[in-house]
Amino acid sequence: MLLVSNSIPHILQYIESLHPAEDDVLLLLFAEQSTPDIPLLIEALNAGNISFFGGVFPGLLYGNQHITSGCIIKKFKAVMAPFCVSGIASAQFFNFPDLESTAHIEHGTAIVLLDGLSTNLYGFLEKLNDLLGEQCHFIGGGAGSISLVQQPCIFSREGFKKDAAVVCVIDQDIRLGVRHGWEQLAGPLVATQTDMNTIIQLNWKKAIDVYNDIVEKDSGIRLNKDNFAGIAQGYPFGILREKEDDIVRDPLAIGEDGSIVCIGEVPPNTVLHVLKGQSETLLQAARKAIGDCSANTSLPIEAEGTFIVDCITRTLFLHEQFAEEMNIIRESLAITSPEQEPFGVLSLGEISSYGEGLLELFNKTIVIGTFH
Repeated sequence: MLLVSNSIPHILQYIESLHPAEDDVLLLLFAEQSTPDIPLLIEALNAGNISFFGGVFPGLLYGNQHITSGCIIKKFKAVMAPFCVSGIASAQFFNFPDLESTAHIEHGTAIVLLDGLSTNLYGFLEKLNDLLGEQCHFIGGGAGSISLVQQPCIFSREGFKKDAAVVCVIDQDIRLGVRHGWEQLAGPLVATQTDMNTIIQLNWKKAIDVYNDIVEKDSGIRLNKDNFAGIAQGYPFGILREKEDDIVRDPLAIGEDGSIVCIGEVPPNTVLHVLKGQSETLLQAARKAIGDCSANTSLPIEAEGTFIVDCITRTLFLHEQFAEEMNIIRESLAITSPEQEPFGVLSLGEISSYGEGLLELFNKTIVIGTFH
């Protein structure tokens, strides 16, 4: 359900109309341009003994539209109540559950919302996969501001936080499609020195020098700090995965030492490619992703709901053609009620089970999950 108004009284009134039961949980998604007083909302929901979790994102998706205002609210049956983990960057992982608390979970989908600008996300996701990977599939994304200034963006009963994640296991099975459409342009390269999400050296040379030679040869433009963001969005890195598509890493900025800062971590000695995309290949990736959600080759897909996590930089790259990507998804679904309209977020990093089922963090990727 898309709730156009973001006023707290309207939100509370709508939630009351849903008549949430004791085992229900509410997912609340906001666009950063029209966020209410989240701490005040949390206080009101806690006073009403409502189970909830949510995040603030660069934008929202509903139907075939990109939404910059309002709120999306979805009600689910919870297998495991939302838990909030803080201290991700420091690897403290405060309030992380133990295995005993998840022993009762036999199936379901874990929705994961996290601060997309935190570091050590790999460490958190690895620990989460160890906790729930045997029982659940995963879908979710990185919250935060398109300004790339880290600030509170994740909320639950515990409060409104940054450097945190919130996870909830819902009582629904999901079929997943994970595609990006970026193709290998150059490489392989070895990230011979990295620091979390910063590539310091490529092939034992200053990262920006190696990257610049590749991009300039293809585009005719030499990168500098002023034009980097605009040009580099068309030339992401790809982390090599055997028998799977590369995992995309989004280059954001040039460091003072000639390093390249990315969204998402790049482990030392990772084998990379420089990728390039065309609008047509990105749109074809969306078509493949929704096709992957079908139990057979027949369309349209009959799903109870469809959750989309789409990278904000894909929308910037596609510009006017982004609406076409949303139409490809919506037209592949059998929609007979508002609850079946696709909904989702524009994210700073995408999260999904991938390949052999392991939990993975992506950039510049579209993740589609259909609930059944």
